[in-house]
Formats: sequence, structure tokens, C-alpha cells
Amino acid sequence: MSMVACALLAGGSIILGAIQHSLILQTNGLISVIDIGNSMLFLAAVRRSMRNADMRFNYGYGKYESLAILASATLLIVLTAYTLGEAWTMFSRPTPNQNTLVVVAWSIASFLVMRWNTRQLTRYADRFHMPMLRYDAELWRLDSWLEIGVILSLLVGGVLLSMAQVSLARTVDGIASVLLLVVSLKVPLTHGREAIKQLLDRTLPDSMQFEILAIIAENFTHMCEFKGVHTRQSGKDIFIEIDLVMPYDYTLEHLYQLERQILERLHEKFPTAVPRVYVTPCDRNCIRDGLTHCPIKLAAGRS
Repeated sequence: MSMVACALLAGGSIILGAIQHSLILQTNGLISVIDIGNSMLFLAAVRRSMRNADMRFNYGYGKYESLAILASATLLIVLTAYTLGEAWTMFSRPTPNQNTLVVVAWSIASFLVMRWNTRQLTRYADRFHMPMLRYDAELWRLDSWLEIGVILSLLVGGVLLSMAQVSLARTVDGIASVLLLVVSLKVPLTHGREAIKQLLDRTLPDSMQFEILAIIAENFTHMCEFKGVHTRQSGKDIFIEIDLVMPYDYTLEHLYQLERQILERLHEKFPTAVPRVYVTPCDRNCIRDGLTHCPIKLAAGRS
């Protein structure tokens, strides 16, 4: 969906901008051309990252997504710098747009498409916790806000042209184009930095860690001790390892019941989670004077 929308917006903006001699509309189209490359890169990364874990990469191939984000951010920065130079060259000899109503109508339609695509990508990013979808959604969200700036610039330029202020209209068009490119670097720089952290095996964000701890807390009365949790994200796959201490004489069936409760709750919260629960037996310090003071067994007896 992202790639098709990029292709339509890029083709329409570049052609209409050339016909109507609108520098900012052509610049907006060039940014969409870059986004087409991003979408193709993302599709290739998805095909690679969906491979199952194996003996060589037992955490899967999700790092392809972080690598694709980093490559996309680098590509967008390089091409934005190139487009910035082209925009500056065109700024010295632009021709004012001839039909403000047409270009404004196209920009409004582009804004609506961008907002719709942003909502779709955000919904899937929240569902699958995929950094790549989150990055693409942020790109579309930023582009949609930039489109509002494009519309305002076109309206101001149209008003100035109607007042025969051609030179001033050219200045507004050129400055707005340069600002459009500069602001478009915000998302690539932010997510490119996050992609580097993911490639360095960073754990899950604190907000997700707290949600995991909340699930563990729900079952705290069924365990002797909670020792720790270790997390890692590889693309859409979220690896969660939980270390627990249980009574030394519990059967595998008892342990499985607790494990199942925790895993079901984790999958409800994180559908792409790959959780594991590791259990060690207690040191029997709860047995004193031949009596057990195990909080789990005492709670079970009262129930």
C-alpha cells in the first residue's frame, strides 16, 4: 500500500509541478520518489526477515529490518542533500505556478491519502511491533504534516501572484522548498539512530519492559522468587526470557501450569513474542523445624 501510494503521489506531483512550474510541488514529488525506494527496500527486508530461526541465527533474521531502516535513512539523507542542491539551483531561475487552484487541489488530495496510509501503517505497527512499519508510518505522518506546509505555501504564492508580486512569490516558493527538505530529515535521523541501537542488540524499551513485569506481578503469588527478565527484539520477533524460583518438590505439571498462564498473557500483549520461562528449585530455606513455610504451599492450603 505504501509503495503504490508513493508511486501515485510522486508521479502526480512531479508532472503537475513541471506543468504548473511549482518548485515546491516538484520537490514534494522527489521526496515521494525516495519513499518508493524505501518501500521496495522494506519489501525486500520483509522477505528476508520472515525466515525462521535456524542453527546459524537462532534469534531469526529480524535484523534485516533494522538494517533496511538504516539503509533507508542513509539513502534519504544523501538524496535529500542532492535534491537540496537541485532546489537551490532551480530557485535562482524559477517560473511562477500558473494555476494555484489545481496545485492546491492536488495537495489536499495528497494530504488525505497520506493520512489514510499513516493510520493503516500505525495500526499494523501497533499490532505486530515491527520497527520497519513504525518507521514507515512516521515517514508518512511527517509527510502529511509537510503537505499542510505545501498547501499554505501554494496559497500564499497564489495570493502574491494575484497581486503581481512575482518576485516575492518566487522567493516564497524557493524558501518553502528548502525548508520542506530540511524538515524531512527529522524522521530518518531519529529512526536511523534507533536502527543502530537495534543492530547492537538493545533490549526492549522501558514501556514494554514494564508491561512484561506487570504480567509477572499478576502471577507473583504462584512463585517463590522472580529473579529477572531478559529481552531482545529482532525485527517483529520479541524474545523474552524469564527466570523464576519454584518449590524444590514441584512436579513438571505444576511448573507447566504457571508457565502456561504467563505465556498466554504475554502472547495477548505481544502477538509476535517468543517467550521462555526458566525455573530453578528453591534452596529449602523455607523448611524450619520440620515444617514448611513456603508461601506458595501455604496459600494453596488456604485456598
